[in-house]
Amino acid sequence: MDITITSKKSKDLTPAEITTMNNSRIKLWGKDAGVNFKQEDAKGEFIFIKNNNKIVAFGMIKPVKVILEKENFTILGIGRGMAIEKGKEYGRLLNAARIYHIKKTGKTAVAFTGRNNIAFFKKSGFKIKKNGIRKFRYLNPKTKELVYDNDGEMVYYEGKDLFVTKLLASKENAITDTDFW
Repeated sequence: MDITITSKKSKDLTPAEITTMNNSRIKLWGKDAGVNFKQEDAKGEFIFIKNNNKIVAFGMIKPVKVILEKENFTILGIGRGMAIEKGKEYGRLLNAARIYHIKKTGKTAVAFTGRNNIAFFKKSGFKIKKNGIRKFRYLNPKTKELVYDNDGEMVYYEGKDLFVTKLLASKENAITDTDFW
């Protein structure tokens, strides 16, 4: 066993990495789960957990602009996470690498997940706010419509900006220009 952890910008993803990620997503979630990572996550960075140079887990972190009470924040959106090989602690290693990266930036990081993943994220060192997705609205730049998604638990690691503390204390919702991360 030779475990390595690497990261790279989305723009630098190789065709083989993209194929591995998309094939894994499609196998788990169906034919519509493929993603154009270089386009949808253009400003992102992917973290790879490899065993003997084979990708066994991957996940993305990208900057997300948010406005809360007229104050601008750039938080980190956490997404696209998957352990290809289950039950071998690769997902835990991925989240440990994400937290290491988050700590270096000092920024708050946020993800959204289903209830079935709460225990996993808690064990990995993240905090959970049930129904936390309800505190976010996506401002569609084309239609100027505020889009509301009410289904999801907020997973977060709070940074020096104290974004989540401010968000939960506010009567207002956070407005973001990023529809999915």
